[in-house]
Amino acid sequence: MSLEICLSFVVTFIISLLLVPVVSKISKKLGIIAHTNKRTIHKGIIARTGGYAIYASFLIGTMIFLKTDIQINAILIGGFIVFLTGFYDDIHDLSPKLKMLGQVAAALVVIIYGDIALKGFTLPFLPNFISQAIAIIVTILWIVGVSNAVNLIDGLDGLCAGISIIVLVTISLTSLTYGRTDISSLSLLLAGAIGGFLVFNFHPASVFLGDCGALFIGYMIAVISLLGFGYKSSSFFTLGAPIVVLMVPIMDTLIAIIRRKVHHKSFSEADKGHLHHKLMFSLELGQTKSVLILYAVTILFSICSYIYLYDKIAATILFLTLMLLFEVFVEATNMIDRKYKPVLTIMNIFIKSEYLPSIKDTKPYRKIAQRAKKKYAIILIVVLAIVFSMIFMINQNNLPKQTKEPVTIQYKEASHETELMSNIYNQLQTAIERNNKTDMRQLIAAYFLTDYYTLSNKEENQIGGIDYFYSDKKDDFTAYAKNGYYKDANTMIHNQTNTQEVIKYDVLSNEQSFNKALSSELQDYSYYDVKITLIFNEENKILKNTEYTTTVTLIEKDQRFSVVAIEE
Repeated sequence: MSLEICLSFVVTFIISLLLVPVVSKISKKLGIIAHTNKRTIHKGIIARTGGYAIYASFLIGTMIFLKTDIQINAILIGGFIVFLTGFYDDIHDLSPKLKMLGQVAAALVVIIYGDIALKGFTLPFLPNFISQAIAIIVTILWIVGVSNAVNLIDGLDGLCAGISIIVLVTISLTSLTYGRTDISSLSLLLAGAIGGFLVFNFHPASVFLGDCGALFIGYMIAVISLLGFGYKSSSFFTLGAPIVVLMVPIMDTLIAIIRRKVHHKSFSEADKGHLHHKLMFSLELGQTKSVLILYAVTILFSICSYIYLYDKIAATILFLTLMLLFEVFVEATNMIDRKYKPVLTIMNIFIKSEYLPSIKDTKPYRKIAQRAKKKYAIILIVVLAIVFSMIFMINQNNLPKQTKEPVTIQYKEASHETELMSNIYNQLQTAIERNNKTDMRQLIAAYFLTDYYTLSNKEENQIGGIDYFYSDKKDDFTAYAKNGYYKDANTMIHNQTNTQEVIKYDVLSNEQSFNKALSSELQDYSYYDVKITLIFNEENKILKNTEYTTTVTLIEKDQRFSVVAIEE
């Protein structure tokens, strides 16, 4: 993690720390306070616009640390709409329909203007335009759903803010694993702003988030996750990983919807059946312990999401275990209904406890038992068929498979090579002929960096070094480059100011890296770090220097080397 990204967290944290008391004091003078009712658990006069300080701190941080582009602008415009909607609700109490309208408007801004939506979403046997329409609908539902899910868990001191920080830090770490420093920086800017607020919001709270803060945080988490978390753009990873990280607020929201439906209540009608209420009142844990437990659960789900990058089986086992424990808690505390206890009922078949519900006492059991007596033969046939099918599949998997010839990595010459690139390429061909792997590594790294940082020979939308990057990660690398070094490249090419060219390089080190697997599918290969200093023909307008030192990470596969990461 770079110093600048860490500094962004610290700066927004300090700004928020200074702004929260000021905002709180002004809110109290203006009468924007949290009113007590049968659902609230706080006492005294407490300002409800702490989210204003978070929003202001985040904006200041973006101006200092982020380079704006269309996507960032779209996110900020949508965020302003959501914040304004929540802020107005904190003062005048908007109707649920108008609040929803504001959130949908913000979602449409990031979709239409920012082109931020669920990517790679396709349905079989359907035209692409229908799949794209469904993807847009899912994107809107995701943004609105996460915004409201985060808002719904804002029921105890420090709960929403703390969980949001955990989620954002997880997003940041995951993004850095795939080199997406833009997503990481955006996440930590917001995490820092929330952290400064949390100092005053932890029990006993002196200021509350309000809808302006909770809805804005939820909106930002939803939109940041749509940027891809640094994963290769696919419908599963774009939403799959965030769903795991956000499992606490998402499950709490889904259970609230089911609970209110079962009891014939409106979704907008508040109650005391949420997770934090059950911990605090049903288990009598109090505010602090309840909040810390939910922090711990969120951390476990976050760990689960991060582990998935390296060990899918371990992550899946952990996730299923957590979900089972979650379901047992829901049934034991009657979060949905007193009669809803399917898992506890099944568990009691083996435990046989008088304190747990018995399956024999239920009407559905008696009906099933009567039908089953007449269908034993059919059930037996189905079971045998499943068993034999599984045996057949296992035997098929154990049959020797035809091995494919390994695909040889081809090192291509870039179009419009510079003199230095041509020299490096000729040396590389000699190193390949001699099978000198040490020279191959440093020459591949040098050619990649020279091509990547040289703009004088580039056409519009051309990314240098792309042919030397690991094939399965080229999409990630392209997205990374477009949001980083190549963000303003097209403008420079159009204005004919793309005169930057690497004219010399020095290899500082070329050594193997240990325990550096960047993803689970590449964990069995050898990694190498090549540190190189580049020298430009003039001051690089992007890097603001005539010299630049960086490290390239390569992977050895099929006795050839590919670039898999670049340090900036």
